[in-house]
Amino acid sequence: MLRLAGSRARAHVSWKTLSYLLLSAAATAGIIITGKRIPAWSFMALLIVAAGAFFLMLREETKRPSLRAWIVFATVGVLMVLAVAIPPRTSNDVWAYSIYGRIVTAHNASPYVQPPEAYPTDPYFRPAKRGYHNIRSVYGPVWTGLSAGVMEIADEQKTVARVLFQSIAALSVLGAVALLWRRTKDAAVMAFAGLNPIVAASVVNGGHNDALVGLAALGGAYAAPAHPIIAGLVLGAGASIKVVGLLPLGAVALWAWYRRGVRHAIVLFGSGCAILVTGYLLAGGLEALRPLGRGSRLTVRHSFWFYPRQWIAASLQATGLTRTRALDGAVHRIALMGTGLVLLVTLIVVLARFRRQRPEYLAGVSMAPYLFGAQYILPWYPGWALPSLATSRKSMVAKVVALQSILLFLVDPDRFFHIHGLWGSIVHTVQRYAIPLFELVVIIGLIVAGIRQLISRGRKAARPETPAPPIADEATSAVRG
Repeated sequence: MLRLAGSRARAHVSWKTLSYLLLSAAATAGIIITGKRIPAWSFMALLIVAAGAFFLMLREETKRPSLRAWIVFATVGVLMVLAVAIPPRTSNDVWAYSIYGRIVTAHNASPYVQPPEAYPTDPYFRPAKRGYHNIRSVYGPVWTGLSAGVMEIADEQKTVARVLFQSIAALSVLGAVALLWRRTKDAAVMAFAGLNPIVAASVVNGGHNDALVGLAALGGAYAAPAHPIIAGLVLGAGASIKVVGLLPLGAVALWAWYRRGVRHAIVLFGSGCAILVTGYLLAGGLEALRPLGRGSRLTVRHSFWFYPRQWIAASLQATGLTRTRALDGAVHRIALMGTGLVLLVTLIVVLARFRRQRPEYLAGVSMAPYLFGAQYILPWYPGWALPSLATSRKSMVAKVVALQSILLFLVDPDRFFHIHGLWGSIVHTVQRYAIPLFELVVIIGLIVAGIRQLISRGRKAARPETPAPPIADEATSAVRG
């Protein structure tokens, strides 16, 4: 087996695989460079080429491994530099981070209490005005502190602020790819995490903190077997950037309980909760948590919750409520149902897998239900899960998350707000029907597969007289991370 591994490592690089890699990278670079200046059909063509070549590259590399890890890392690095060099093309989040940081550094106030519109003369208010002028920060205290540090350096220099936030995202992606390189030496694994078109064109170019959440999930999961305190702190820091980071913290703690014992799990989960609770206490306690309630009430058109929200609002309006109150009531109900569904499916998915999977896979799969079942999902959100799912890229969950990332980027509302004609019809059909149906099918699939695994495990547990093969635990053990 060692000789076979050695012969694979020395195999010549396949020209076909390398061509797919370069074609995908070139098309991704084209998306970053052109931004919103090209017609919808041109963007779709570039995205189809970038995504198609990306998936074909993974297929070829799986069939016949030949790529060198350094080639993948260098390609990712070039795309990261390009994504940072060019201003954000499809998102306004960088300026939201900037104004929230400025509220702390320049106005000596809390972004959890004061919205940006309280400071209309701030130089960052106008860039952040669209969509954020009346929204208090929904980001965790770790990200708020980091944003304040960035703005302390950048002050009123917008280019510096923009580059710093994009650089944080780029370094997070490179850090995740480097971790995967060190652990697996597998070029396909690295490519899955770093060369998906949305990583450079959306996550990094948009300067999104989702890349940092993804790095925290992967790093914490890798540290879990041997360093529970470090793992808990890293995962807790991820949850203190975006609250969705609580999902991998709980999943990895459950794995630690089963594989390492109760004490190991308590130390890991406790250290994660400690940094989360401490951060929110320092940020204002309940005041820092209140904006999360508003964030949970948002619904996008490409979520399968959009039409139920409209139906509930219509039924409430039929009872005599005004349109505004009916819509508000519908939004509240959908927020409760959406959150409940995500938590329920996450519980089923994790309980069905935690005994036989590695911690990094559990960290990634714990966030998958949110990507398909939440009412508010944006194109850069898959950046949470892609690094952790990279080592399990052949699994169905990893494949549908990668596909979902492409579909979400295709209907990015920041890019295609108003499109008419044939291409507008295509985008709106994908947005309003294809993606919601796809999400619903995946959610149902996760529930059915999880329940079947739980039932199968229960039946095996009811037959103690049939011992499991000695090799089974060794073959699926996550002890080595």
